[in-house]
Amino acid sequence: MKHKITSSLVVPTLLILTGIFSYLTLQNNWNFEIVSFSIFLFTLFSILILERIIPLKKEWKPNKQELWTDIKHFIFSTAIFDAFGKMLALSLVIYLQEKIITTTNFWNSLPFLATYIIANLIGEFLPYLYHRISHKGNTKSYVSFLLWKIHSIHHLPTSLNWFKTNWIHPINIFLNTFLKMTPILLLGFSQEIIFLVGITHVVIAYISHANIQTKKSFWDYLIVTPQIHHFHHSKKLEEAKNFGNIFPFWDILFGTYYNRKGAVAEVGVIKNYKTNYPKDKEYFKQLLFPITTTKECCE
Repeated sequence: MKHKITSSLVVPTLLILTGIFSYLTLQNNWNFEIVSFSIFLFTLFSILILERIIPLKKEWKPNKQELWTDIKHFIFSTAIFDAFGKMLALSLVIYLQEKIITTTNFWNSLPFLATYIIANLIGEFLPYLYHRISHKGNTKSYVSFLLWKIHSIHHLPTSLNWFKTNWIHPINIFLNTFLKMTPILLLGFSQEIIFLVGITHVVIAYISHANIQTKKSFWDYLIVTPQIHHFHHSKKLEEAKNFGNIFPFWDILFGTYYNRKGAVAEVGVIKNYKTNYPKDKEYFKQLLFPITTTKECCE
């Protein structure tokens, strides 16, 4: 009974606590960079503790043999290329504003909460499309199949937990960040809104991959919870939907939303006699996989 209550409250509690911290940051003009890092650490330790208290699957606990690969993905794939994507997006927008576009103050006329929601939905749209196209894996389309090979690295793990959030190809994380940040920067959203969008992304991205028990609830229609994102990693193609990274809005709108009671059975990529996906500990082969393999790799 105790664990049932905990699993029902864990997602809203983490969101409320980080929301309060973010609100205090705006009210007191605290340093955005320091607060962002603090919220990241708070989310990290909270999830690691919860994964020990209410794990969804005990066999999904971090594997010591894969830990070095986890660290490489976190440092080299996630951290560096996320920052690179933000830098390039900002550079492009500054250039366009200087040469072509004039910044608008339109968003200042809207309620702050409405602006925050709109910014998140706009920021999610292009990553949603990119993510959905990446799953097509059309062997007759070079672009489609290349995008799948890049994205497939994120689906290689056969377990989900905090560490596996970071299993993502550098090109994948760069495009996610660039496609998310460029529109909201270009449309002139305030620094405060962009800060909140970034915080929301970090918190929900790590929560959604966590190995924690959650129940099917109305939260699944508001944010990308572990409940619905675990299905995205399912080996059953009819369950492997939910392409939104942070919010399920575009999935619901375009009919790619999936949810049911219960938990996913197995996660990972579908393998057969033709497949030659890189192994879990082969970090550099994972980086080179999109360009060193032919379409026969994963039909």
